[in-house]
Amino acid sequence: MAKDTAKSPLTSKQNEEREAKEVATKLRNMRSVARAEVVNEVVTRQFSKQIDGFLDFLRDQSVIGIGIGLVLGTQLKTVVDSMTNGLVLPLTQLVLPNQRSLTEQVWVVHSIHHRVATLNWGTIVYSVFNFLLVAAIVYAIFKVLKLDRLSKKK
Repeated sequence: MAKDTAKSPLTSKQNEEREAKEVATKLRNMRSVARAEVVNEVVTRQFSKQIDGFLDFLRDQSVIGIGIGLVLGTQLKTVVDSMTNGLVLPLTQLVLPNQRSLTEQVWVVHSIHHRVATLNWGTIVYSVFNFLLVAAIVYAIFKVLKLDRLSKKK
């Protein structure tokens, strides 16, 4: 029986190098117009492949949904800031001492060595209130639109 003397399989790098040499040889033997057409086709194909890969990335990673959420969240914060500045802060002036708004409320701490520390507790309360208001609105929208029932199709 005769043994088959098959060549060992080429590695992918060797295969790519061989294909590149073949393409270079074919391009050298073509007219300049045909060469330009081939190069244009290859570039177009590569560009299309890159765009398709990018679009797949956007779909797989839900980047567009994250972007939409970021934009809507930023706008929601603007609405909440307007509500707290126009409604909550003026109402707190009625209740808090010195007729100061909530963000102007401070505690002044004096130390033994005549040092003074000013604690802006009103600003902290204001920030926590804004956060809770944003969270409540997002939760309400989430429940009203029944977004908790949506799930990704597998």
